[in-house]
Amino acid sequence: MELSGNLKDIDFAQLVGLISHMEGILELWKLPRKRSAQLFIKRRKLRCIKENGHFLDGLQAKAFFAELATASSGVFEFNARRFRTPCETPLNWPLDKILLTIFTQADERQRHMDALPDPEQRFRLTRLANVEGSLFLRAAGELLQREEGASASEIAGQLRLPVDQVRYYLHKLAERNKVSPAG
Repeated sequence: MELSGNLKDIDFAQLVGLISHMEGILELWKLPRKRSAQLFIKRRKLRCIKENGHFLDGLQAKAFFAELATASSGVFEFNARRFRTPCETPLNWPLDKILLTIFTQADERQRHMDALPDPEQRFRLTRLANVEGSLFLRAAGELLQREEGASASEIAGQLRLPVDQVRYYLHKLAERNKVSPAG
């Protein structure tokens, strides 16, 4: 089965609902910032995401999936076919759970948008932080452990994540006393 269309006509959640029970590759192009992607779906799980020719790690994939959840532009084509999982470390995320998580976080991020830290504000880890405690802390921990700390803009650039996503993570970590303003 082949399914194609435009994200202007069908939102991403509906699209994933239509294809989640199938096995195949969802190809997307003409996404914001001139990006293209392939989502590999098998047994109701997202196996991997390949963006502009590169496989995304878990943190990047989560941020990219969140962007897709709110995307209103882009063209897609789903080809139902068997495939060998092409990435070295599959995500194996259940599609229904990742959609719920992403939309919950998107709503929460939107509610807290005014409270999110300035992109240039620097943060450092506190003693309460467990660097192995989350995907974000594992990836950004080294930057946040430095004497001068790190800003959302700097972390976003290093990890190839959207700045607002990093601002949201820092906000949530600050609420739990895992990071504090540097300086």
